[in-house]
Amino acid sequence: MDVNEIKEVIQAYFDTGYEADCEGMAKVFHDGSHLYFRGEDGGLVDWDKDFFINEIIAKNPPGSGDPGYPRYDEILSIDFTGENTAVARVKVRVKDILYTDILCFLRLHDKWAIMSKVFTGEPAE
Repeated sequence: MDVNEIKEVIQAYFDTGYEADCEGMAKVFHDGSHLYFRGEDGGLVDWDKDFFINEIIAKNPPGSGDPGYPRYDEILSIDFTGENTAVARVKVRVKDILYTDILCFLRLHDKWAIMSKVFTGEPAE
């Protein structure tokens, strides 16, 4: 279990998110991955990978970065829960929102990928 392999995937997640690189972002998420958060009505929102990638495309043209907002991303923790499973808690700023993401990883065919993301956001200061 090499923590640097997980850090590489997380760094790619940070970089491709900041640059709105949808092709790159698609590589860090497994095809069967889902993203979950609490909706405005208090219920569960469940996005699949394709919907998430299309939301990035719809809101930011590829390669646009995030002008006017300082970049901020941080790995808070990485825990291996088995030989082929890991969980990371990270923070990332998107425009004026600071998100806390819980990323669950699986290593399949010797490649780590994000299988699920649970997140919440608060206004950045």
